[in-house]
Amino acid sequence: MEYTFSYGTPITEEEALAEAAAMGFHCFAFDIETPEDEPLHWHEFDSVTWVISGTGAFRDGNGTVTEIGPGCRAEAPAGWLHSNLAGPSVRVVLATNLPYREWTMPIDKDPALLPTR
Repeated sequence: MEYTFSYGTPITEEEALAEAAAMGFHCFAFDIETPEDEPLHWHEFDSVTWVISGTGAFRDGNGTVTEIGPGCRAEAPAGWLHSNLAGPSVRVVLATNLPYREWTMPIDKDPALLPTR
């Protein structure tokens, strides 16, 4: 699964929420707490994530580690394998093509359950 990632000028939470809404996505802001490295997983929705504050890192399905901070933006399709790495709290705005009430649990899906395309 391909994803795009960019480093840009930091934006406010309000700006990111407005951009997500203009895209027609469902969005909300929250803090990501990652006390230990997460296992590799995927989600059932397309997403765009803006980092508002804090710093951290994630690993993609190929093992590439990417550092994140304010102004970073990731756009990922459903099924993208990744894991957040242990670190301090990070404030993000998450926009998805699927409303939260339609997400199935657990949100973090096992790689073995990834449908083949």
